[in-house]
Amino acid sequence: MYEELNEIREKCLNCQKCPLGQTRTNIVFPDGIPNSKLMLIGEAPGFYEDQQGKPFVGKAGQLLDRIFASVGLSREKDVYICNTLKCRPPENRNPLPDEKEACWEYLKAQIEIIKPRLILLCGNVAVQSILGNAGGITRIRGKWFSPEAAVVDVYGAKMMPIFHPSYLLRNDSREKGSPKWLMWQDIQEIKREYDKLSA
Repeated sequence: MYEELNEIREKCLNCQKCPLGQTRTNIVFPDGIPNSKLMLIGEAPGFYEDQQGKPFVGKAGQLLDRIFASVGLSREKDVYICNTLKCRPPENRNPLPDEKEACWEYLKAQIEIIKPRLILLCGNVAVQSILGNAGGITRIRGKWFSPEAAVVDVYGAKMMPIFHPSYLLRNDSREKGSPKWLMWQDIQEIKREYDKLSA
């Protein structure tokens, strides 16, 4: 598995399939262990990710780590974290369709190699890439989708859309019904499902 993932990483390092290959500082390749149980797919790398070559390393990444830690999960032991794109779009704009298309083979290969049991779709870009037009994140977050709902082969994985941590940073309220409160419900449900896989 590690050898196969390293091959994908090498392809990404040399990739010039879209203009982002000219503007990146680093490719942003996945972090965490190749865990067959839980994969998180994010959107596109931001400034700090581009600088360090790792996903979710800025304030949003620190919040994501705290969210996982709140239920006893960590990227070091339990989660494989990757992005829809491996290069940062300028000014952190949303990826263009041709950029997502150019990068798709790498994400597809990662899913195929790891064959996770659960996939978390973090933010609208990840949701659209895997579930197509299933709906906006605020309407479908926290719901499990069957493998058949995906527009691509997810090798039997159940999927849940979740809020992107950068959205949670902009919506700081913890009151009942707020995005942070909803995320707390979602991460507990994710942990329950994760624990079932280990039972």
